[in-house]
Amino acid sequence: MDSAQEKHERRVGEQLIEWYNQRHGTSFRFDGRPSDVPDLKYRDGVHWLGVEVVSAYYDPDDAKFHWLAKRQRPDAPDEWEGVNFEQSLVENINSALAAKCRKLYGANCLLAVYVFPDLTHAEEMETLIKGVRVPATHRFAGIYLCGEFPLPLDLHISRVLEGERPPPEQRVWQLYPSLTGRNEA
Repeated sequence: MDSAQEKHERRVGEQLIEWYNQRHGTSFRFDGRPSDVPDLKYRDGVHWLGVEVVSAYYDPDDAKFHWLAKRQRPDAPDEWEGVNFEQSLVENINSALAAKCRKLYGANCLLAVYVFPDLTHAEEMETLIKGVRVPATHRFAGIYLCGEFPLPLDLHISRVLEGERPPPEQRVWQLYPSLTGRNEA
């Protein structure tokens, strides 16, 4: 595995575990990369959690745009252009969920589905989640959608005018167990 992929998985794992610890009053910390599955292991005393990471994109060209540049490949595209990109993102999230839910990752494993939403704000993602379907059969202890979302344009501009370089908004949504029952298929 290349270092760009490892760094990405750690960043996603840290985002999820920070959110998880805040919600559950736990203190899980990174404990290593298992030799097989899942991608990451976190420990809180005698308790542990595995975290499997999968990414979803607007489309295959969006994935190339992100990963070829991170790997400093000379064939990395300078730009990306998508059509029906938000519907395509939901379809890719559902495909990633279906693929991961068919596999076994051991007990106490969380699945983090990470999106690269360059054009989608967190509020928009909130409405798109209605189309996300968690397969009825899987063995994950929890499934979460994670991402770093651009600020709405008006908020971004106001912060830039104040001399700030606003960071993206980190968000995590719990898909399973479902808090509302709306995401299970």
